[in-house]
Amino acid sequence: MLGEHIIGVIEINDGDILTSEEKLRDLVLKACKLCGLNVVGEKYHVFNNPKGITYCFILSQSHFIIHSWPEKSKLLFDIFTCNIDRNPEEYVEALADQLNGKITSLKRIKI
Repeated sequence: MLGEHIIGVIEINDGDILTSEEKLRDLVLKACKLCGLNVVGEKYHVFNNPKGITYCFILSQSHFIIHSWPEKSKLLFDIFTCNIDRNPEEYVEALADQLNGKITSLKRIKI
């Protein structure tokens, strides 16, 4: 196996988090640190109508991308990692914990 791709949705209660690029950045960086993911670059874009944020974190292991959907209280995630020593669901669980949210959809693709 070369790596694993995991995508899905986290539902959260605090909509303010989903409209703040600073809060989202801090929460994702904490989740990455907890899981041993090494962020080597980042870029984000704020959408105004409807409000939302896409944040891309480039990892030494690959990527971690989030898309906020505040009007639905959802955060969508897309993670690919070639670190096959860890279960990538740990990364999503760490992010859901940081957001005080619940994972409502999760798809895994082993490559």
